[in-house]
Amino acid sequence: MSVNGNFLLVIQPPSSAAPNDRPLPALADITAGWPGSESHRQVHHHQSLLPDGHRFDLQWQGEGWHYIGDAQVGAMGLSNGPRGDDLDGVLHAWLQSREMPVERCRGRFLLVCWDIPNGMVNVVTDTFKTWPVCFSHSTSQGFAAASDMRLLLATRLFSPALSNEGLYHYLNFYYVPALSSICRSVRKLSGGQRLRWRDGRMEQDSWWQLRYPEDLDLGRERAATQLREQIIETVRSYRPGDDQHWGAFLSGGTDSSSICGILAASAAPKKVSSFSIGFTEEGYDELGFAEIAARAFDLDAHQRRVSESEAAEVLPILINTFDEPFGNASAIPTYYCAKMAAEAGKDLLVAGDGGDEIFGGNERYLKDRIFSLYYGLPSPVKGLGSLVAKQLERTDQRWANRIRNFIERGSLPNPDRFYTDDSFASDHYDDLLTLSFRATVPRDTSLNLQRDIWRTFTASSELHRLMHLDLTMAIADNDIIKVTGACRSAGVSVRFPYLDRKLVEYTAHLPAHYKLHGTQKRALFKQAMMSILPEEIRRKKKQGFGLPVSLWMRGQGPFRQLLNDTLESPNARLRDIVQMDTVRRLLDRHQRGAWDHASELYQLLVLELWLQRHAHDTQN
Repeated sequence: MSVNGNFLLVIQPPSSAAPNDRPLPALADITAGWPGSESHRQVHHHQSLLPDGHRFDLQWQGEGWHYIGDAQVGAMGLSNGPRGDDLDGVLHAWLQSREMPVERCRGRFLLVCWDIPNGMVNVVTDTFKTWPVCFSHSTSQGFAAASDMRLLLATRLFSPALSNEGLYHYLNFYYVPALSSICRSVRKLSGGQRLRWRDGRMEQDSWWQLRYPEDLDLGRERAATQLREQIIETVRSYRPGDDQHWGAFLSGGTDSSSICGILAASAAPKKVSSFSIGFTEEGYDELGFAEIAARAFDLDAHQRRVSESEAAEVLPILINTFDEPFGNASAIPTYYCAKMAAEAGKDLLVAGDGGDEIFGGNERYLKDRIFSLYYGLPSPVKGLGSLVAKQLERTDQRWANRIRNFIERGSLPNPDRFYTDDSFASDHYDDLLTLSFRATVPRDTSLNLQRDIWRTFTASSELHRLMHLDLTMAIADNDIIKVTGACRSAGVSVRFPYLDRKLVEYTAHLPAHYKLHGTQKRALFKQAMMSILPEEIRRKKKQGFGLPVSLWMRGQGPFRQLLNDTLESPNARLRDIVQMDTVRRLLDRHQRGAWDHASELYQLLVLELWLQRHAHDTQN
């Protein structure tokens, strides 16, 4: 059974219009037409009056909700976690004592609890908000929380005006990070947070925060053995029951392959079904590695290749999937992979997301280590490097741009250096953004967001500070949004064993040098997986669910045509945000091979399509 669902909670002050005068829209009406819509399923509805006169209105729909209590005192939740997860115990604890022992939940969960006689309402997310929660609050209009921003805006209680700060974050990160949103009046919960309504006041706090004690320096052999045991135990606990229709993502990389291998080794009456996506373009097809894993683990393997035309065709579906612009192009193969699983009769997939960020496998960590070596050079040496970079400013060729980029990035401290992996709008601030837009958003707005996370989190290793930054932003606001959104569009739910709270906390006890050892990424993980992963996969270069957008944008096919038609349109809504002459220059540089601007161009393409689809709901 797919575990998906929507909810809308509204608490209106006594001074607002009576419900009968201004009824809230029905969930089923709002979600009709959404990809993977649950609108055809029953909608549940509670209405009550709080002691202070506030009106409580809760609607929910979809499969997988656990519900106890009644309209006066009750609790409900979504859970898609491992064996031993105690969602029902947490819900009953609320009924008995108005306490919420959230730590008894693992994996994915979302909780909504209410006590009308005492004016109490709680909304709680899991450690990485794998079920997102957005909210609005104002003295005049009250409080609202929902699983999707479009549900909040449909109430017409809060302003739908676009946030320039949110737009700027998107143009830097290709997603809008929490707590910001694409709308001024809406905010989003971060992972491990809860909202509390009590006596007419809304509070927000954290129930979980990750720490890196690094106190398990056991020696590499013993540490590898212990890590392998922890991983196997965790992954097996996330194995769905044999009565469920399920499978696993298989990219051919170490994370998804290790999960498939562990699941396949578990005693079961049938093979594990795996789902893999590839491309015909050279250098972007990992189906060969997926086949190696499938043979090694005796999987029921499903594979397909996605064409350029299919990638272009699915964009409208993805634009309608996400409630904010989402510019990660790997959502395309993720969607097709989930769709393939759904067509094979599966409604649940197991994913390997999070492995890079807890085992130290992200390419960015190695790059940062190289940059840090340059940063540590004597000032006269770096001064000479700056002169070289200055001399190369007028040489717009790939080799010169790579040298200049290395010197400029290597001259920065963290987190500023790490931020330059994303800093599209910051890098092109003056020539990309319109004057009117720049007047509303300072250049360092997005950078300061990362600086704040960096400043408020301490760890003995810089690597762990970078990993924490990735877990907070790149995982919670990017990877998880991508996978859960794409799966939901296909009518499939998903589990994340490598984001299990206990496993994440365990890896935080391991020293950083176990994860990035010299130039070897995820060193201890690969040692731990020697008896599980085929050698070819253990030693392969990471690729993931990448796709050849860069090649398509240099060609003359449907993707390039879509890009040109969308961005060159005289009616493009982007013209209020970006200067189109700069967009044309980016496309020209990409075409000439001076630099790879595919990521930035895709961001702009998605933003324009999103504005065309959604902006009528988000105007002043």
